[in-house]
Amino acid sequence: MRQGAILKSSIELIYQIVENNKNPKLEIKNYFRINRFAGAKDKRLIQEIVFKYLKNYFSLKKICKENLIKFNIRNSLLVYFFSENKKKTLKDIYEGKYSINPETQDKKVYNAAVNLKYKILPVFPEWLEKKTNKNIRNNLNEIYKSILLEPRFDIRVNNLVNRGELLNLLNKNNIPSKKSEFSTSCITILKRVAESKISLIKNNFFEIQDEGSQIVTMLASARSGMKVLDYCAGKGTKTLALFEQMKGKGIIYAYEENLIRLNHLKKRLALQNLSKDISIFYHDKIFANYFDLVLLDVPCTGSGVWRRRPESIIRINKNSFKEHLKVQKEILNKASKYCKKNGIIAYITCSIFENENENQIMSFLKKNKDFEVLDINNILKKKINQITFNNINQWLTLSPSDINSDGFFICLLRKYA
Repeated sequence: MRQGAILKSSIELIYQIVENNKNPKLEIKNYFRINRFAGAKDKRLIQEIVFKYLKNYFSLKKICKENLIKFNIRNSLLVYFFSENKKKTLKDIYEGKYSINPETQDKKVYNAAVNLKYKILPVFPEWLEKKTNKNIRNNLNEIYKSILLEPRFDIRVNNLVNRGELLNLLNKNNIPSKKSEFSTSCITILKRVAESKISLIKNNFFEIQDEGSQIVTMLASARSGMKVLDYCAGKGTKTLALFEQMKGKGIIYAYEENLIRLNHLKKRLALQNLSKDISIFYHDKIFANYFDLVLLDVPCTGSGVWRRRPESIIRINKNSFKEHLKVQKEILNKASKYCKKNGIIAYITCSIFENENENQIMSFLKKNKDFEVLDINNILKKKINQITFNNINQWLTLSPSDINSDGFFICLLRKYA
């Protein structure tokens, strides 16, 4: 494909994702199924351009404004393209039958891009930057740089096999992998691999789970014999990790309000013959003050998984942000009723925004005097000796730049009365 045709395809895809709220991965997959003209190399390049654009959306918007360029997908994508490819010319992108056509502001766009003195990095819009805590704000530039990296492909090793054995099996099957540094059950796969190839050796030996997600689930500290509720179970990734921690001994329930995710969870449990071991939870008074551990991985803005789902940041507005806060507060208040005396609530988000994290905890504690925060430092030292984070108080904010994982927040609340 000519350069202009690659850009034209990228513009068409970005339009569907940004303007029509399409899922990027599904939209790209469907696009290439219909448009079969692209070769493997072209597909990779188009996908890379689309995701880099989505990550840099607010930076590109700012550059267009500063240079009096009309902000639209076409203009802003060309700003990105020429800033990364300063030896290219406008002629290069016009050549070819299927390339983009010239427009009046193209020369202005080109000049602005090639004269940029800095590398374009992702940024939050200003109103969202203010939602981060002081430690995160002081480290924002490193976080922005880290967002440009490829998301890691991590797996969590199950109890059926040890990590060394699985690592050997992966490498023998030409899936280059390494032990991850912090989670003792984590392996990082070092290159993109077709899901079909992974499925051939899965055999219930592992689950796909980012190392950051593994760390916060580990810190929840489920143990054998406990009664555990995963209240926002989603598709069950953390549910299965909790079950592994309990070594199959104890009682574990999973609750998910979204019916599509709930059905996925049920199918996942059935495939692993765990439907009798992990029960689906339904609200009932008999479970009041019942559980030793209630895990709440609450719905949030997804700012911690920005590099994996860059469209989520573009779609946040002040109203949707407020709605997230409202839902989080409701879930925390409702689920706390199921926690027994001396039981623990593990409050988790994949967000680095203070309003969704520390502020929710402080608000909850003001109204619920029978709960206290457990200092997570002590638990962290027991679980993961060598790890050092910048954002630990009594709780932990794991930013995307700390260990190049997804970003998470976790706070442990103990019910003492």
